[in-house]
Amino acid sequence: MVTMSMRAISPEKRKHLLWLQWLLILGIAYLLSFNPPVKQASTVAILVLVTLTIILIAGLFILPLKYLSDSRIIIVLVSLNIVIVSVAIYLTNKGNSDFYLFFFIILMMAAAAQNLKAFVIGAMVTSGLYVLVVYRTGVFTFTEGFLLRIPFLFIVGLFFGYLVYLQKRETKELEPVAESTSDLFDFGKVLVEANDLQVLQSKIPKLINDIMRSDACELAIIEEGRITEQIFEGLERQEPQQSSSLDISKSIHHETYQSGDTFMTSNLSQDSQFAEKEDAHLYPYHSYMGKSLKSLGRPLTLVAVYRKDQEQWSKDDINKFQFLMDQTELGLQHAQAIKELETQARTDELTGLANYAYFSERMDQEFARARRHNIPLSLIVVDMDHFKKINDESGHAVGDELLRYLASVLLDTTRPMDLAGRCGGDEFVMLLPSTNIEGVGALSKRLIEEIKNHDSNDLPNFSISVGCSTFPEISITLAELLAHADEALYFAKSKGRGSAFHYSNIPSPA
Repeated sequence: MVTMSMRAISPEKRKHLLWLQWLLILGIAYLLSFNPPVKQASTVAILVLVTLTIILIAGLFILPLKYLSDSRIIIVLVSLNIVIVSVAIYLTNKGNSDFYLFFFIILMMAAAAQNLKAFVIGAMVTSGLYVLVVYRTGVFTFTEGFLLRIPFLFIVGLFFGYLVYLQKRETKELEPVAESTSDLFDFGKVLVEANDLQVLQSKIPKLINDIMRSDACELAIIEEGRITEQIFEGLERQEPQQSSSLDISKSIHHETYQSGDTFMTSNLSQDSQFAEKEDAHLYPYHSYMGKSLKSLGRPLTLVAVYRKDQEQWSKDDINKFQFLMDQTELGLQHAQAIKELETQARTDELTGLANYAYFSERMDQEFARARRHNIPLSLIVVDMDHFKKINDESGHAVGDELLRYLASVLLDTTRPMDLAGRCGGDEFVMLLPSTNIEGVGALSKRLIEEIKNHDSNDLPNFSISVGCSTFPEISITLAELLAHADEALYFAKSKGRGSAFHYSNIPSPA
């Protein structure tokens, strides 16, 4: 990246330096023609002036381009020119203290100027002040080169000021490159190491915002044509009055979502493709650049960067953003693939519920937590009545549909903290943290009623038997919790099936 920056600047810089060097030499020549060196002037000084001038011109012609971006070469160039101008002023024999003073004021002004406009104005003002000072001394004449000294000072200011400006511009451009290199390293490290999709999504906006040097970055998650989540980094946008999801067709991101390519504008508030959208007033920015990222052929994530100014996005901005988007897309796909593999590893393929291995792992964790905090934990075991008979009479396809339907009922009746799983065949389990005997009893009866009254015409009527147990009211250990739930299930089946029993309600054997 550093090499690209140098190549972009150096040819232009060589041309500008040559023009300015010739202009300065021309100014010195005219200054000396109006104020020719006196006979006693040092021959050494004249030789120094001529020799340095030849060296500078030759150097600017023959130096390889890469050296013109080296700060040490610029320092040498500035130093040699200061010597040349100082010698020229000395040879005029009119280089009074005022002229020397303003020459060094020009040098200081050039070093301090922050941009082209500043040092041009500064050179003009300094030259004007020189006229005023000389006029006030009463030695101002038209015949001794005073008038020429005014444009000469201006040329000197222009030359040294422009040298400083070019160097500051290169330094300013190269510093962000160095910073961006560090940011890109961090960005790549996060993408490579990310295994959690949600964590990766939360980190991406800040990383991209830092690398792009934008005012804000947004990552929008899109599901079924609606923006369901937005992660924002940088200058905050205005908050919507309602936090509900937004149809993508009504959002400023619609064109980006549809195009599948990088989409941009430098006038967000005036561009009709953006300004008329429902959420346009939430974004206090002018410049926008976004891209939708695909996974498995579907746009799932959209990333956009914003700036408050109205400048066009540069080619470098666009290339950098495209590179970041390509890497982000790969990173998100990698994290999503890991998530899907983890989901498959712990999910029953037919029903989508937790498989027995994952259910057992979670049950161990929840039981340890319940015992540590002395809070209730209930377990439900569900078995479909006469499932083998249904399979034999209606076929395995119908049996599978019944299993999927039962799984959907279990999911609909669970809270976010609960966990439903399939142990295999037609047996299901439910883990209910912070649920006592009364709570699990009410839920088990609700399950019985849901299945008894199901209104699907495509499925045959069926029933379930349910067994429950609760820690610590009845079951003290995890083994007892499992065994007591199984005993309650078998008791429910022995009572004619289609019923639910808690272990506490099973009569003790005589």
